[in-house]
Amino acid sequence: MDTYKGSGVSPGIGLGKFYVINNEIDFSIPKKVSFKESQSKLDMRYEQLISELEKENREDESKVLDAYRLLINDPEIVEMVDEDQNLIEVFQVFKDISDQMLSFEDEYFKQRAEDIISLGKEIIFTMQDIVIDKNLNEDVIIFADDLTPNDTSSIDLTKVKGFVVSNAGPTSHAVIVAKNLGIPCVINFDITKIDSDFNKSVVLDGDTGEIFLDPTSDVLKKVEEGLNKINKLRESYNQDSIKDLGIELRANIGSSEEINAFSDDHIKSVGLFRSEFVYIDRSSKPTLKEQIEINNELNTKFSNTIVFRTLDIGGDKQVPYLNLPKEENPFLGVRGIRYSLDEKDLFREQIISILSSDLIEKVKIMFPMVSILDDFLDAKKIVIDESNKLNVNPPPLGIMVETPSVALNTDQYIQHVDFFSIGTNDLIQYTYAADRGLSTLNKYQDPLDVSVLRLISNVIDTGLKNDIEVSVCGDMASDKDSSIILYLLGLRVFSIAPSQGPNIINSLIHAKENLSHIKKEEILSSTDSQSLRKLIS
Repeated sequence: MDTYKGSGVSPGIGLGKFYVINNEIDFSIPKKVSFKESQSKLDMRYEQLISELEKENREDESKVLDAYRLLINDPEIVEMVDEDQNLIEVFQVFKDISDQMLSFEDEYFKQRAEDIISLGKEIIFTMQDIVIDKNLNEDVIIFADDLTPNDTSSIDLTKVKGFVVSNAGPTSHAVIVAKNLGIPCVINFDITKIDSDFNKSVVLDGDTGEIFLDPTSDVLKKVEEGLNKINKLRESYNQDSIKDLGIELRANIGSSEEINAFSDDHIKSVGLFRSEFVYIDRSSKPTLKEQIEINNELNTKFSNTIVFRTLDIGGDKQVPYLNLPKEENPFLGVRGIRYSLDEKDLFREQIISILSSDLIEKVKIMFPMVSILDDFLDAKKIVIDESNKLNVNPPPLGIMVETPSVALNTDQYIQHVDFFSIGTNDLIQYTYAADRGLSTLNKYQDPLDVSVLRLISNVIDTGLKNDIEVSVCGDMASDKDSSIILYLLGLRVFSIAPSQGPNIINSLIHAKENLSHIKKEEILSSTDSQSLRKLIS
C-alpha cells in the first residue's frame, strides 16, 4: 500500500477503482471546425447542460456554466482570436488571459484563471471535433490535472466516489461539483506521482487529504469505521442538540455558487456575507439593480439574520475598474472600511442596495477593518443618512473585530455598536504581524496561543457585560479544537463553513458534557497551545 497526501476540500471518505482523466491538448490533431463555429457549438452545449442541471436542482453548477457562457461570448476575448490562427495561437489567447489573472495576489483571481484555461481547452477540443465519452461500469476515484465542465458532464457521477485534482482551488468547478453532490475531493496533489497503469482500488479521505493506493484490510476497516462515524455525527446534528447547547449556528457565504449550493436545515442565518465577489467577478462596476438582485437571492435562501459585511477590498485585490491604490503592504493599507470611506459614492450605492432589497427586515450591516472609532462613526452616519432618504429604519450596525486596537478597547465602542463579530483570521495575522498567506510563517498563525485568546476573551466579556451580541466568523469557529475553547470562553454564536456543522456540534457536545469544569482563567493562563489542546482532548 502506498499513501499520499493532498489538501482535503470536500469532506467524506470514498472507495473506488483508480481512474485517470487526461484532458491535455494534443496539438498534433488538426483543426476541423472554425473558432466561430466551435464557439457556437460550445455555447449551445453549455445551454443544454444548464437546462439539465437546473432540472436536477444543481443550481450552483449551472451558475458556473452561465459564467462560462459569458466568457465564451465576451467581445474582448472574441476580438483577440483570428480565424487564420492555428490551434496553438488560439489557446495562447486564453493562456495569456489566465496568466494575467495569476499575476494578481488574490486567490479569487487565481481560481478564475483555472476557469479560463478550462474554457480554452474546451474550445480547442471542439475545434478538433473531439467528443469525450467516459463510460464507467464500476465505482471510481477520478484523478486529473484539472476537470472542465465537459469532463464532469460526460461522467456518470453516481459512479464517482472521489476526485483528486492537481490544479484546482477551493471554488474551482470540480470542487463545486464535489461539494454539491457530497463527493470527497482532494486538491494540491501531483497525480504524476502515480503510475497511470495502476489498476487497483483507492481510498480517499476528503477531510484529511489522504490517498491510499491498494489499501490494506486495516485501512478498509478504518474506512468502514469512518463512514459509521460520519453517520453518527449526522445523527447528533439536530435542532435539539443546538438548543441544548444554547448556541446559534450561522453560515459564512462568499459567492453566488455558495448561496445556491447551501442546503442545511439547521442553519437559518448568515453570520458573514462576503460581498466582494459582487465586484471582483466582472469587468465593470455592478449596477444598483444587479446588487439588489443578489441581495434578494440571498434573502430567499435564509429565513433569519443576515450579517452583511460591506466591501472588504484593498490593494491586494486589484480590480481594473476600481480606483484601488497599489501599495507596498496592502494588508496594512487602504482596505475595508478605509477604502469605502475614500470612495463614498461606491459605498453609498452598496448601502442603498442593502436598504432597498428584501434583506431590510433581517439584515445587520458589518464594517470590516475598523481600527479607530471615527471610522465606524463616519460609516454609521452614511447608513443613517441613506436610511432617512429611503424612509426605512437603519439596520443594526456592527464591527468586524480583526485589529488588536479594537479587541483591546471594546469598551470604547459599546455606546455605538449593536454587535461585534470577531474575524479571527485577520486578528491572528495582525496580532502576530505575520502574513497569513505565507506558508513559511505558519508557526505565527496558532489560533490557540494565549495572546490571541486573551483578545478574543476581552471581546466576549464586553459583550456579555453589556448585552451586546458577539459572534466569531473566522476559521476558528469552524475548527473543532478552537470552537471548544471559544465555547468555554462564553461564545454562543458561531458563523461557520456550512459543511462543518456536524463536526462543530459534536465538538461542543463533548465540551459541555466533559469539559465544563475548565474555567476561563485556566485557559487564559496556559503556557502554550499544545498543553491547551491536551487539556481539551
